[in-house]
Amino acid sequence: MKKVVVACFTGDSGLTDYSVSLCRVLGSIAQVELITAASLPARFDHLGFGVIRLFRRTRWYAVDIFKFIFRILLQRPDVLLLQAPLKLPVIEGLMVTLFRWLGIRCVLTVHDVLPHYPRAWSKTEFSWFYKRFDRLVVHSEAAHVSLREMGVKRPMLVVPHGAYDLFRLLSPDQARARSLIGWKARADAFAVLFFGHLEPRKGLVEFLQVAERMQHREDVVFVLAGHFDARHHPQELAALVERASALPNVLLRNERIPFEEVENYFCASDLVAMPYQEGSTSGVLKLAIAFEKPVLASRVGDFPEQVPEGAGVWVNPGTRMADELEAGVNQALAERAELARAMRGAAAQCNWTDIAEKYAAFMLPAAKSA
Repeated sequence: MKKVVVACFTGDSGLTDYSVSLCRVLGSIAQVELITAASLPARFDHLGFGVIRLFRRTRWYAVDIFKFIFRILLQRPDVLLLQAPLKLPVIEGLMVTLFRWLGIRCVLTVHDVLPHYPRAWSKTEFSWFYKRFDRLVVHSEAAHVSLREMGVKRPMLVVPHGAYDLFRLLSPDQARARSLIGWKARADAFAVLFFGHLEPRKGLVEFLQVAERMQHREDVVFVLAGHFDARHHPQELAALVERASALPNVLLRNERIPFEEVENYFCASDLVAMPYQEGSTSGVLKLAIAFEKPVLASRVGDFPEQVPEGAGVWVNPGTRMADELEAGVNQALAERAELARAMRGAAAQCNWTDIAEKYAAFMLPAAKSA
């Protein structure tokens, strides 16, 4: 079997969830080893692929990157598959150039075309970085077009981001899930979930504004589950989050949600809100698909391509998004049955078996002829 090394700098993040989900299926096609961080939970040690916990916190990067390079040179895998830049694209671009010169095929999965908070030079830096690789994998035609517009002409595979069925453990019914997350509202209230890191680029401000406007509605509850780091955001936003947490129609859990509890929030909810201002993809959408929850989303990244027809209510990024979001919540409440039906079975269209087979066909056969 061909040997594939998958590298992910983080051990407990959305990139890790993607890496583990891919490796557990790719392991039936090739000999797979995941090199990741020391923080990777032990639950992923017996899923049919090797695990090496190499990376530590960022302050150890200067040491750990050389350990990583040495390990790859020692193993000489057929393919090195990076899940996004490890940490510093310039250093890692030079590293990839060395590996390719030595005959190691290097492939990159581009989860976000540019950083969420790009700098003036980000487009130049990342364009150069992407051109170092033999091949690239993207999750949408929109990302494919964006890379071409940046002058990146490497061979690309467009393959959907897989559904995060990894998180389906006990799949409690809605009543049980609501009791587990501390539900205090009416039993039949319509729950709108905002999940993951709580930050402005995801439309947090607009989501909270709508919750304030609708605070007297007993039939709608706004659930926020994820970490908000007040140190990295303006005081006005911190005050808005604090004010919203006291509203009668808001359920806020301000921390990173443990793996075993993620399903409780999706099973408890009726609609997943993703009013992003920007982005190429999102693991939250793949959780919504895995748990068959319709979405209220903005037209960014791969959202329009991956949300099934009729399973989403759409808003547009920009200054008027709060108004559209409020209208969208009301529309979703009125059409809840139709939206739920449209989302059923969506996970079959982005299952990991098909994705892993496409990865393998794209990465491995070309190694002889490129």
